[in-house]
Amino acid sequence: MKKVKCYNCGKELSEKDITREHIPAKTLFEGYDENYKVNRITIPACFDCNNKYSPTDEEFRNMIGIIAKRKANNSIADKSVKSILRKENGLERLHFNPFGKVTGVEFCQQPIEEFHKKNFKGLFYYQYGYPLSDNYELAVNIDENDYSEFTLGVIGYLKEFFEWKYSGHKDILSYCIQPFRFGINKTDKNDLELSNNENIIAGAFIYNQEHAALVFAVRKEYLEEIKRSKTNEKI
Repeated sequence: MKKVKCYNCGKELSEKDITREHIPAKTLFEGYDENYKVNRITIPACFDCNNKYSPTDEEFRNMIGIIAKRKANNSIADKSVKSILRKENGLERLHFNPFGKVTGVEFCQQPIEEFHKKNFKGLFYYQYGYPLSDNYELAVNIDENDYSEFTLGVIGYLKEFFEWKYSGHKDILSYCIQPFRFGINKTDKNDLELSNNENIIAGAFIYNQEHAALVFAVRKEYLEEIKRSKTNEKI
């Protein structure tokens, strides 16, 4: 019988040790009716990995609430404001204009990136049936105003060649995870089979129609090859 492993750390789990991690966090469904919560993706996780992301999930939910422009996300916005003000440093994170109106909220980039990495690893597990290897390094791009030519090319690649999936409802989380291969030529929208030594695996995510991110899993040996190549070019 196939061993069940934690999607995040890869630890083998006995039946009594299995918990379920929701991808994305249940907090992103606040205010939505039950039709949006059908077939939400869950994956197996150990107790420690399932619980350590709770603050990260809350911080991401708060960010979505603060930037929300869609009425459908009003409940998330209300919860976010209360959550931020409830924290000890809540007022310190707020920016006010000369008239005393709140004009912005500070968010730390690290927990936002960790949220995306967690979801990438969770959806990778859901799609392929095993945890992402430690032989990959994850990088996150969340600044849509600073996308490089390569980043835009990857987004175009995912949109042109593949069918996007969703968890619960496409308005909450739409995503696409695929190996990124240069010079690909395909006419269908089917997933690519993953090879043993895939150099780059790319994942694109759109949350609550408010925020998008791109995550790259790059094979560490491939990264070293790139570094050596750049070093040789300078010599």
